Amino acid sequence: MFYSILIYGFGFIAVAALTVYGVGSILPVEHTSSLEKFFPVPPKTVYALIRNVKEYPSWRPNLKQIEEISSVSWKETDSHKETMTYSFVQDQKDRLIESKIMDEDKPFGGSWTFELIPVEEGVKLRITENGKVFSPVFRFFSKYVFGHTATIRAYLGHMERRINGS
Repeated sequence: MFYSILIYGFGFIAVAALTVYGVGSILPVEHTSSLEKFFPVPPKTVYALIRNVKEYPSWRPNLKQIEEISSVSWKETDSHKETMTYSFVQDQKDRLIESKIMDEDKPFGGSWTFELIPVEEGVKLRITENGKVFSPVFRFFSKYVFGHTATIRAYLGHMERRINGS
């Protein structure tokens, strides 16, 4: 009886792992996802928050350290001591910023485009992720478990708390 349960257990795990890998393999490497949020502040306030990378750890709790490489490039260290290098590859003051992952040895890459759209009584920030997920397993989890917008949603939430002073 014990061995039957053990065999079925291993069989189930093997089938689940193969399913995750198989489904992930047929998903496209590239994806685009977008979210937007209204902030009751001028566009220049949101622009300044995005551009001031040295201050990221003060309002993005998942970041522990920022190492400035140049005026447009920096390295982030997160709470798991993982690092990621970014650069601003496009910058139109108070209107649009594009940041790109510069590391080529990561299981994912891509860019975020921050569009600052002036609206009555504030600004609408639209973040569009043009992402690439190289690992089939990570592609599966990115699409079906975490969702492609999870990081954008967290970023917007952290920004909202910073702007609201909480």
